[in-house]
Amino acid sequence: MQVKALYNALRYNKLTDSSLKLEPWQVEDLRKVSTGDLLARLKKLEIPLDEEKFFMYAENIDTPEELTECLFVRENDLSGFDQCYLLLFELWRRLLPDKQSLSLFCDELDERIAHYDENAFADDELIQESLEELEDILDENVDQGESPQEVFSVVSSYCAHDLESFLYDFIVEQIDAENEMYASELLEGFYEYVSDQRWFHFLRAILFSKTAPDEARIVFGHLLEHLQEDPDFDLLIEIGNYLAHCEDNALFAQTIKQAFHAIEKEGHFQELLRTMMKFYQCADKDAEFLALEQVALKREKNDLEALLDKADQDFQAFKDKIHLH
Repeated sequence: MQVKALYNALRYNKLTDSSLKLEPWQVEDLRKVSTGDLLARLKKLEIPLDEEKFFMYAENIDTPEELTECLFVRENDLSGFDQCYLLLFELWRRLLPDKQSLSLFCDELDERIAHYDENAFADDELIQESLEELEDILDENVDQGESPQEVFSVVSSYCAHDLESFLYDFIVEQIDAENEMYASELLEGFYEYVSDQRWFHFLRAILFSKTAPDEARIVFGHLLEHLQEDPDFDLLIEIGNYLAHCEDNALFAQTIKQAFHAIEKEGHFQELLRTMMKFYQCADKDAEFLALEQVALKREKNDLEALLDKADQDFQAFKDKIHLH
């Protein structure tokens, strides 16, 4: 994670966990600080600047990172260096908006994601704008001969948020909002860049299920074949939770059996129980639902990270229920 992304991550984490022991400067939102105050703080760090001098120094420099290297000369003062960098970064962001860099773009993307997650936007326009620009940045670098996933990894290192997870969640929200065309465009645009394309295959199958159910079944089948060779419990549970609401009992049963074989922890078993309960609820099988609910309630205080004893009675009973021997 690059320096600005790191401090953005610390600030976001501090907002949700006030117990984190961090220095005020490490988590302050400098966007809310006046330009005069930013310059005054730099002066305390022995960097005497006014706006005119800032423009003069930045004229032949491409990024705030390079500017910090140029102006801060106390080699062993790592804390001072980072404070100086954050101040210069914010000055650059507001005084040189047309002189962009990857760190500046990703900083703005992080802010927009944070506001989006807080439901602070009236619509998705700003996020859509950033994602369009992100795709252009990725495509431009790939056109120059770079590997798609390596490019995405580099760009992600400049972001405080997990970019791949955000893209997945955002596309899911577009599908839920019935913006299928835009969701399809995002899948097509970012597919080659993400590290685990199976999650995008899952979303593609969901989109197909709305217009071409036979094609969706083929995609689900191929996806489950890949997961048979290289299991991903979390993805199997996502697939199971989706198929629990559908009428393809054979695909659902196959998913549950593969997820069962991928169980390692108590938390995995409890998630699988809840997925099976959803299926019974959707199928109006009240007796089966209530029976599993009792098992889930009995286990809810168990340590979710504990390794599951495969001789566990509930585990064995569930194994019999889904006809695994």
